[in-house]
Amino acid sequence: MNMMNGWLILSIVALLFLSMYIYAYIFVYFEKIKNKKLKKLEEKRAEIERQEKVKKEELRAAKFDKLKKRSKEIKEQLKWLEKMNKTIAKEHNV
Repeated sequence: MNMMNGWLILSIVALLFLSMYIYAYIFVYFEKIKNKKLKKLEEKRAEIERQEKVKKEELRAAKFDKLKKRSKEIKEQLKWLEKMNKTIAKEHNV
């Protein structure tokens, strides 16, 4: 009976130390989990920002190409008008 009480007391003390250890490190564990979640969230945000930046750059490039094409068309039309003006001037001077 005495030996049984000794083991009981020893296991209660061991359980006490184990629970103190778990209590001390549970907050560290929760902090690590919280940091991992925040890191994932930040990475997700950064990826979304990067995708938006790429999309904006593509739109900017498309607008620039469209503007460049229109500028080329206008230059061609101006050349054609100048040519027509010269031919009309030649016809009237003859």
